[in-house]
Formats: sequence, C-alpha cells, structure tokens
Amino acid sequence: MKKFIKFLSFFLGAILLILLVCLGLIFSKSNDRTADKAREIDTILVLGSRINADEQPAKITQERLDAALLLAAKNPQAKIIVSGAKGADEPVSEAFSMKKYFMAHAISADRIISENKATDTAENLSYSKKYFHGKTVVVTNDFHLYRALYLASRQGLKVEGYAAKTEVTNPLYYPNYYGHEVLGLIYAFVFGTG
Repeated sequence: MKKFIKFLSFFLGAILLILLVCLGLIFSKSNDRTADKAREIDTILVLGSRINADEQPAKITQERLDAALLLAAKNPQAKIIVSGAKGADEPVSEAFSMKKYFMAHAISADRIISENKATDTAENLSYSKKYFHGKTVVVTNDFHLYRALYLASRQGLKVEGYAAKTEVTNPLYYPNYYGHEVLGLIYAFVFGTG
C-alpha cells in the first residue's frame, strides 16, 4: 500500500509540474504586443476560431480580428491572411466569416487572403505560409499565442506574435480556455502538431 501511495504521489506531482510548466509558457507570451508600434509588417495572419450560427465571429474570434485591425491600420501595406475551415457546427468557414468582418470594417477585399482548409493551429500555419511575404505577424488570443509560435518554429517559420487580449464576463471560461490550451500544448510538444 505504501508503494502505491508513493507511486500515486509521484504521478500526481509529475502531472502538477507539467501543468505548471505549460501554464508558465502560456503566460510568457500572453502579453506579447511588441508589434503594436511596428510600421514594417508585410503580412498579418489571423488564426481562425469559433463562428456563431448567425455567421458572425464569436467573441473570442472577434478579439483576434479587432487586434488585427489595429495592426492593419498602422500597416496599410500589409496583406491579411484569414485562416480556418468550416467546423461541423459552423454555418460557414472561419476564413469566410473573418473576411466579411474585415470588409465590414473598411478593409478592402484585395488586401485579404482567405485560407479555408485549416482545421487546427499547425494547419493554419502550414497552409498559410505560402502567402507570407516579409515580416509576418501571427494574431491570436493571449492564451493561444505561445502554442502558435511554438508550432511556427517547428515548421521553420520566422514569425512574430501579437496577443489579442481575451475579455471574459464569466470567470468559468478561464479553466476552459487554459485547460484546453495546456492539453493542446502537451499535444504539440509530443506530436509537433495540433
């Protein structure tokens, strides 16, 4: 029985350590907005996320789009890539909805490149990299940025990141976002994708 308790304590301790390391890494990039003052960005990649039943971006997706709008305003020369396929519970592709959002906010269609095949972060990067030109900035939510940059480095991509601030009205969303992200990060470390 003592051996079992010892093993269980070690196992739970190891899991806790892994969780803490992952959270530390996630938080290390959660305030990364160094591109905020940049004027030489050539490409802005916005990673797809949830689309509502009315074809509008969900709040979390809108946060990414609004952050990208700030960068686009300061870098009128930059092309904007919107990346994301249509999920099983989404009425349109994430790329389609995001493009519509940008156009409704005075971004011309010829500035926007749609990539509508990607179903996860690694694919967002992989399918979009052919459109990268010059300095590229990846825009995603603060809790997701570390994993996006890690997966970009695994693909040999030299990109910068921009963390869109995630605003939540219900604190119960935090465990959902960060719990999902910790699992995604572990998966990325083990399999190099996700």
